[in-house]
Amino acid sequence: MCTKDLFLPFLFLSSLALFSQEDTTSTVEEFDFSAFELAAPAAKSFCTNKVLGQSPTPLLGVYYDFQASHGFTAGNLVDSEGADISEENTINAAHGLNLVGNFPLISRNNILINMNLVYQEQRYQMENATAHPLARSLSENGIRRAAALFTVFKPLNDRTFVLGQLGFELNGDYTFNNPQPLNTLRLPIALLYGWKPSDRLMWAVGLSRTYLGGSLNYVPVVYYYKTFRNQRWGMEALLPARATLRYRPNSISLFSLGYTVQGATYRLNRFPSFAEALAQRDPGVPQALQAAEEVELRRSEIRAGLNYSRQLFGFFWISAEVGYRINYSFELDRDGDFVRFFGSDKPYFIENTLENPLYFTIGLSYVSP
Repeated sequence: MCTKDLFLPFLFLSSLALFSQEDTTSTVEEFDFSAFELAAPAAKSFCTNKVLGQSPTPLLGVYYDFQASHGFTAGNLVDSEGADISEENTINAAHGLNLVGNFPLISRNNILINMNLVYQEQRYQMENATAHPLARSLSENGIRRAAALFTVFKPLNDRTFVLGQLGFELNGDYTFNNPQPLNTLRLPIALLYGWKPSDRLMWAVGLSRTYLGGSLNYVPVVYYYKTFRNQRWGMEALLPARATLRYRPNSISLFSLGYTVQGATYRLNRFPSFAEALAQRDPGVPQALQAAEEVELRRSEIRAGLNYSRQLFGFFWISAEVGYRINYSFELDRDGDFVRFFGSDKPYFIENTLENPLYFTIGLSYVSP
C-alpha cells in the first residue's frame, strides 16, 4: 500500500438560519410545527475524507533521494551445489527519483475517486560489479517502478465510510527502449471500513493484498488520523505501512517524525543473460542458476526519519527528510509471483546482505488547496 496520503480535500457545509420575533399583543395560539410536512426530504450529510490540520496532499511532486555508502553482498544459491558465486561489494551511493501525480476522477460529497500515478527509479553506483548477475543488473540497469493507483472514498453518512484502493504496477530492470512485459503486472488491493466521530479523528480497519514485504502477502491494516485539541500536534498512520507524529508550528510549515515501509517485487529480465555470461567464465556455476526463469528481486525497507515541509508560495511546498534506511528484504526468488507470508521459513533462491545507510530526500510539490 504504498508508502503518502492519496486523497484530495473536499469540504461540504450546509447551514440554515431561522429568525423570528415574538409579538406580545397577539392572542393567536402558537403554531404546532408537527402538523406540517417538508415539501422535500432534508439533504443527507456525509463525512469528509480529512481531519483538521492534516498534512498537505501533493497533486504533483518530484523527489530526489540519496543513500550514503553501504556494503552489499550478492549471495550464493541457497539450495544448490556448485561454485560459490557470492560477491562482496560496496554501493558508493544510491540515487532515487520519484515522480507523483494525483488526479481527481470523481469529486462529489457522496463519493471521491482519485487516480495516483507514480514513477520511481533507483540507481546504484558500485565499486566492482562484474560477475554476479544481481550485482551486474543493479549496477547497469537499476530498478524501476511504474504504478497507477485508484483510490475510492465512499462516505456512507456523516460518521462512517468505506475506503478502497486498487493498484496496477510494472516493476523491474526494464528501460523505455525495452519495456516491461505486461504479464508481470502486479495488483495491490486494499479495502477498509471506517468511522469519523469528529473533525479531528477518523479511523478504519481492513485487509490488504500487498507487496510491502517484497513478496505478495495478505495483511490486516489500520488507518488512524487524529489531530489533538491544540491542533498543532497530530498523528497520521496506516499500519503497518507508515506512522508519523506531526507538528505544525504555523500554517506554512510542518514537522513530522516517524517511519515508512517501502516494498515491491521487481522482475529482473536481464538476469538470465548475466547468469549465462558468468557460466561461460566459470564452468562450476550451478546449473540451477543458468536455468533460473522469472527471477524477481523482493525488495523491502523501513525508513525512519524526520521530515520538514514548508510553503514556498501559493500551493507550492518544499520538503526535506533525513533518516536511517533499514533493510528488511533484498532477496531473489525464481518462478515469478507467489505468496510469501511474513515470518515464512521458505528459503529464497538467493539471499543477499544489504547494510543500512543514512538517507536524505528533498522534494518539490504542488499541493491541493
